[in-house]
Amino acid sequence: MLIAVVCVLVSAVPVAADDDVPLIADMDIEALLEQELSNLNVDDFYLLEHLIDIDNKVKDQQSRMYGVRDEANRIFESFGAIETQILLDRQQSETVLDKAFEKVVRTYNAPAEPGHEEEPVLADPPKDVLLGAATRGDLEGVEMIAPASIPQAVDPWPTDEREFEGPSVLVLLLEELERSQANQAELRETLKDEILALGAQLENIEESENELEAAIRGLRAELVAINAREIEWDPESITPETIILPSSAPITSGWGRRWHPILRKMRMHYGTDFDGARGSPVWAAHQGVVETATYMKDFGRIIVLNHGNGFSTLYAHLNKIRVKYGEVVRQGQRIGDIGSSGLSTGPHLHFEIRIDHVLRNPKKYLPY
Repeated sequence: MLIAVVCVLVSAVPVAADDDVPLIADMDIEALLEQELSNLNVDDFYLLEHLIDIDNKVKDQQSRMYGVRDEANRIFESFGAIETQILLDRQQSETVLDKAFEKVVRTYNAPAEPGHEEEPVLADPPKDVLLGAATRGDLEGVEMIAPASIPQAVDPWPTDEREFEGPSVLVLLLEELERSQANQAELRETLKDEILALGAQLENIEESENELEAAIRGLRAELVAINAREIEWDPESITPETIILPSSAPITSGWGRRWHPILRKMRMHYGTDFDGARGSPVWAAHQGVVETATYMKDFGRIIVLNHGNGFSTLYAHLNKIRVKYGEVVRQGQRIGDIGSSGLSTGPHLHFEIRIDHVLRNPKKYLPY
């Protein structure tokens, strides 16, 4: 049997002191289980259904955890791909920046080469132009007069005649960086989806854990009820502080004012509701005498147990009553089945407790 169930079953084994609790590893689990199961009555074999339910929940939890692990691995792979791409981008960016700084430093630190400035050449004064000679009437040496020269535009910056083969390396690097950023954006979107999926799976696991916890708690309550039947209580030692849970179902509604779903108005709720399946067992919270076993308009099928000294418990909305008026019942004895009789919207057990004949909040005394 699975470990969780083993832990539940052996919890009923008597232990010495809190500081001397035996370890499961030190026990003969199979022998103890065989001994404990041999003490069950035929009516107690509904426990097998709960054991199967717990086993199925553990298996389901395991399969969901495998799914979470696979999803987490995919997320880690996406993180790795993004991290690798960012590293490459960083390396290329550093390369471009280093080369740019190196070029700037070389340009500003290069020394001027002395001795290459050309001395101005003194040229003979040019001959007079034709217009000047004509105004002076000096045309004797007209054949010697040279026309004014046409000035030519001079480009002071020499042209580099070299041609690059292919596009600029810097342009290529920038284009590659753009592609890298686009890929990273796509990976990030994928990563977001994977993280959302992982979150949903984790929520499913949490829900599964809550269901498993409820199933284990319910089985523990059933085992406590079974063991309680073996105890013969002294009437003077029966107190509200020593009651057990009347049902293994989870509590869904407690003491206080609430909206009544049938009467459609605010109304005081003087008990605790256990949301169980129809036909689930209802146990006597303590040893007592059946004071009421009848049908009422509001409560439907109802049982009231008198435990003595003004202490009593009430069980309402039952599907079936298994005891009779005046009968003495043991703590943990099955006295009825959960139902939906009376003013009820669904199967549940309504449980009340009176101390000194006064209604009290059951949650203060229930070992829940």
